[in-house]
Amino acid sequence: MEGADSSRISVLHVDDEPGLAETTAEFLQHEDDRLTVETATSASEGLDRLAEVAFDCVVSDYDMPEMNGIELLKAVRATYPDIPFVLFTGKGSEEIASEAVSAGVSDYLQKRGGTERYTLLANRIENLVAQHRAEEGLQTRVRQQAAVADLGQYALRGCDLGSLFERAVESVSEGLDTEYSKVLEYRPANGDLLLRAGIGWQPGLVGEAAVGAGEESQAGYTLQTEEPVVVEDLRTESRFSGPPLLLDHGVVSGISVIIGTPAEPWGVLGTHTSERRSFTQDDITFVRGVANILTDAIEREQLERNLRQAEQRYKTLLENFPDGGVFLFDEDFRYLVARGEGLSVLGLAPGDVEGKTLDEVFPPEAVEVQEPKYRAALDGKKQIWIQEYEGRRYRMYALPVRANGDERRGMIVSEDVTDLPSSV
Repeated sequence: MEGADSSRISVLHVDDEPGLAETTAEFLQHEDDRLTVETATSASEGLDRLAEVAFDCVVSDYDMPEMNGIELLKAVRATYPDIPFVLFTGKGSEEIASEAVSAGVSDYLQKRGGTERYTLLANRIENLVAQHRAEEGLQTRVRQQAAVADLGQYALRGCDLGSLFERAVESVSEGLDTEYSKVLEYRPANGDLLLRAGIGWQPGLVGEAAVGAGEESQAGYTLQTEEPVVVEDLRTESRFSGPPLLLDHGVVSGISVIIGTPAEPWGVLGTHTSERRSFTQDDITFVRGVANILTDAIEREQLERNLRQAEQRYKTLLENFPDGGVFLFDEDFRYLVARGEGLSVLGLAPGDVEGKTLDEVFPPEAVEVQEPKYRAALDGKKQIWIQEYEGRRYRMYALPVRANGDERRGMIVSEDVTDLPSSV
């Protein structure tokens, strides 16, 4: 049952003879203390119990007045096609066995004297439930992997972050069968996390509600750790308190992971349930996979924004230095961008410069002067000097450029001042 200890096995035993039903339940629970057996004395009562409680296995007698065991099996299969169903009957025949197999019975076992039959029945139940859980777990992992792949493709199609966040919370809740999922954006200046996208929350909270970024919230605690935070019961949680957002919705269990990195967190991805739930390592991996996609998309959007801003800065520089040139270079003094009318004055085109290093483009005497200036720019120091080249005079600016991560960049701006007084 959802929320129960995963080692426990809940069994519904249907038998129209109350004494036999109780005896079977007692023997099964004696054989294995992991088994919890509830009894029903009619098929209709059994179906009602199945509608109320998620059982791991159904055990049924065959010869019952209202509906026999095979008829009950067919009714169960119509609504619960995969639940293990054992026909445990004292009236056995090849005809009944054949009909049971055709109806989709998981196992067929005849009642006989002695306790060894209960030992055998307990073993059959354990094996069937273990197999069912393994198959169900595999199917869940396949669905989760497909959801991550689909979300990744959606992100690569260039959707805006808001749409990606909405799709992500839907994918997480569907993949884990959870009631609530959320994307929280960390706002250091406010000391909180804003609910940017969510599913299951009360209307009007998305875009407005926030939780604390300290230990008053699960999300705040998540920002402080490198590992996913898993909560099985928020009511007894000692690492942090529950924020109103979770408490007002009756949240009990959940998973939360960082979007971004512990050193540079963008926010938190979380999912929650209002019933006690044990999450598997596969569940945690699934949520991390979604968070990684969001991290990549956010970094890509930030990089594109930085590039657009850089492009605008280059255009501004070119407008301010129409007779000069703009060169962007990396730590190897390799030109990444080369633009401006100053290139044509030098008899060069962008293709003659971009992708090449300083000493591949300019003569040794120019390299000797410029290389220390380039290195200073990479170290964050602005340099200005006058450079003579092929009979013309240029005012040169070596400027540091902020780049992502550990990459260092520099920029050279050249302004033709040949026709200006030498003192300029």
